[in-house]
Amino acid sequence: MQIDDNLEISDTGAVLCVHCAARVGDSVERPLQHALRHDRPSCAAGAGVRADPARFTQRPIVLRQIFCPGCLTLLESEIVPADERSYRSWLLAV
Repeated sequence: MQIDDNLEISDTGAVLCVHCAARVGDSVERPLQHALRHDRPSCAAGAGVRADPARFTQRPIVLRQIFCPGCLTLLESEIVPADERSYRSWLLAV
């Protein structure tokens, strides 16, 4: 079953990249468990993010991107507090 343009659930319940078949997660409860994460300054998100986050919060803010471990397809991007231990999670209802 295809989840989105980049991910699908196999017959065994594993979450796989549709581009290279790399295992991205082990189940619908942990769909991005094996994905690669890269944090950069939030201004790296592009021209739409110009303000310095320090003007609004004391927590450092980053652009967090999640990639397929096999082919490096971008799976998720978000701007979040840097001190969050992991990228924000989501659950799949099947």
